[in-house]
Parts: sequence; C-alpha cells; structure tokens
Amino acid sequence: MEEGYRLARDVSVFLGVARNQGASYVIVGMQLHLDDGRTFTMVNIPVEVALAVRALQGEGEYPERKSLFDLLANYEPFREELARTLRRVVIDELDPSTGLYTATAEFEDEGLVSKVKMIPSHAVFLAMLVDAPIYVKEDFVDEGELFEGGEDDIVGGSGEGEEE
Repeated sequence: MEEGYRLARDVSVFLGVARNQGASYVIVGMQLHLDDGRTFTMVNIPVEVALAVRALQGEGEYPERKSLFDLLANYEPFREELARTLRRVVIDELDPSTGLYTATAEFEDEGLVSKVKMIPSHAVFLAMLVDAPIYVKEDFVDEGELFEGGEDDIVGGSGEGEEE
C-alpha cells in the first residue's frame, strides 16, 4: 500500500452507552488496531455486523435465525471465491457533510481489477472472512486523535468516526 495509509493488525467491536443531558444512547462501534499502535474507531455500525464479527472471532454464536452476515460467514463457496478475489479493503473517503466514511473493496479476477465502494464495517467484515488486508487513510486516524479525551460520557468504548 502506498504511503499515507495504516494497516489494521486486529479488529474489535464494542457496545457502549453515551450519556448526554440525562439521556442514554447505545453505541455500537468497531475499532481497527493499527500497525503504528494507534486505534481507528467507527461508531454507529450495524448491530448485525458487530454480532457477526464477534461470532467470527469465537466470542459469540451464530443465531438460529441468520442474518446476511451469518450466511456469508458460513457459506463455504462464497468464502472460497472471496478469498480468491478480494485483494484488500481501504477506508479511504470521508463525506464532510455527513461525517460518514466509505471503504473501497478491491477485487481482482483474471487480471481484471474491480473497486467497489462499501459501508466500511461491511467491507471490514468481508476482509476478516478471508484475512485480506485492511487499510485506513492516515489522515482519518490523525483527525480522530484530535477528539480523544472528550469521551468521558461514553461507557464501554470511545473514539470518533461514523458510518451508516
């Protein structure tokens, strides 16, 4: 990967509670633990993704009523094809008007390269299924550090970064 990107060495998910003016809010987040020792955090990830990541890591079980993520994780032909074609995932865009990140999943098949824009937590999940590398634009990590220290109202997780 070219300069200006950090490689994720590990992924974790968390469930936290934020308190603001007497109200409490549940926050579901994903943390990418990077090669330089820093952490990139995204919040407001879909609960289904967090549960699937935990199951994939052996920290939970796949429910009897499957989500799409459970199906993908357990359908071997899909995983084999994904392992053959997914080259990497890169969290490389931020929409300043919405605060939402976008990831690019890069596929290669018989010399043809395809790049698919995705919700970052979904793309990270795909990469985790087949141990494909996950990169984060370093500017996003740097910007996230500016907000550290102000999350005292969050219990169970911290950091900045949003996605839908």
